[in-house]
Amino acid sequence: MALSMFSSVAFGKTSSDFTDLSQLDAATKAKFDAMISAGIFDGMTETTFGLKSQMNRAQFAKVAAMILNLPINASLRVSSFTDVSTYDQANGYALPYIEALKTAGITNGISEGAFNPAGQVTKEELATFLVRILGKDAEAVNKTLTDGSVSNWAKGYVALALNLKLLPETIGAIEGQMPATRELLVTGAYEAKQQYIPGKVALVSAQAVGASKVKVWFNQTVDKTKAKLTLSKGTLNVPLTVTWSDDVKWATLLTSSPISEGEYTAAISGLDASTVSRNEVYFRAQAEQVTEINFVNPEETIANSSAATIRVKAMNQYGETASLGTSGFTAIVAGSAPADFKKDEWGNLVIIANVKEANTSQMNDYLPVNVYVNNSKLSAARSFKVGNAPVLSFIEPNKITYSNTKTRLIDVGDKASISLNLFDQYGNPIIKKQFDQSEVTSKSLSPVVSPQNPNLEIVKAGTTLGTSDLFDENGNARFEVRLTAKPMDDSTHKITIYSEATPATVRVDVN
Repeated sequence: MALSMFSSVAFGKTSSDFTDLSQLDAATKAKFDAMISAGIFDGMTETTFGLKSQMNRAQFAKVAAMILNLPINASLRVSSFTDVSTYDQANGYALPYIEALKTAGITNGISEGAFNPAGQVTKEELATFLVRILGKDAEAVNKTLTDGSVSNWAKGYVALALNLKLLPETIGAIEGQMPATRELLVTGAYEAKQQYIPGKVALVSAQAVGASKVKVWFNQTVDKTKAKLTLSKGTLNVPLTVTWSDDVKWATLLTSSPISEGEYTAAISGLDASTVSRNEVYFRAQAEQVTEINFVNPEETIANSSAATIRVKAMNQYGETASLGTSGFTAIVAGSAPADFKKDEWGNLVIIANVKEANTSQMNDYLPVNVYVNNSKLSAARSFKVGNAPVLSFIEPNKITYSNTKTRLIDVGDKASISLNLFDQYGNPIIKKQFDQSEVTSKSLSPVVSPQNPNLEIVKAGTTLGTSDLFDENGNARFEVRLTAKPMDDSTHKITIYSEATPATVRVDVN
């Protein structure tokens, strides 16, 4: 049974303990001894190093983490990758190193949830990785190579790796797509380790993690008071805001508009150049794509209304609610365009359907609804049972907004606006049009202030809370309270809005 790669320190082994290293020259043995004594490598057995054995991704991960001096949690027993496990006798040792690389943003595996620890690493992949450890991507971009055995994307990296002695000189083709051996990993890692400058800040990796979000990782803590992060696509600077992590080892770049398809450069400036070994990285981003659409109405039944609400959630490749507007979708209700089609504040697509116009029968007929993603084969369909007329059945306070950007009522005339979410008996939103059509009424809505305060009044046009009082100019449900006299003391008031539905309560601060 193969031993762990890393027991060499405990046993104090050197290259002389392995039979297949005996023929190496003194200079190469010194490299092996340095890597063995550092705990980075051990033999495949007690007496065999495995010089010509193929390197796998688990070994690759261990070397990467140690050269970059990443923090390793040796007690980790559970991986974020489904195919990495401590029960894997051959590659389980690499779990904490793989997790360290993932945490640092250096790898996300080969696919969703998979790392493939036993998978091979080619020569050109090894060269690319070693060049990136040294923060020399920019130099690699300007290098050329005529060797047809190397993939086009890797030619600059392989050329630079040869110049830096990370790969040995060869006669003829390099065979870049052939598996790398453990010998190449040891000698290349040794050279990279000698050239790597610890203590210097290196921008390690960047990746789009959302439609308008890029994450960048560093090899160590960064002075965020001096650091300036930028994102560019070609010669175009991308407007953004930056949020740093608590440990200041990574940051999130939030772009002002969705990221488009193409090559991007993330860069750091503002630090003393002598303390930075790598100030920019390159990555390719996809344009946002809708990957999933689902109806999110709580029931299969909708009210028999001239403005019944049907909600659809569209998700993108990052698991976010898609930012694409309604122009990117087509909605069809009973064979026709809906009465209205918009997005709500949570990013849901909202279809307003005139159920009555479809000539359906209450509690007997069904209303077919289809939603298509334009320029895509993705679609969703559902037939909703037509229920009874809408009844206001649930009120949910949403948020309080004080006038003049205040956080409480202070001066005479100050207002607090309490936004409301209104729902019918099927759990679907009720909108202003249903009040305008007298399908739903507000005559039973009655806000009450507790404790009573003669200087705190409910804003309404008449003796009752009418439709014009309940909705703002944009059709959003809310009601307002106003301060009519300067308060003597600080106080908090509970305002409960009663109706035939469940009452809703909010608290308003006065001082």
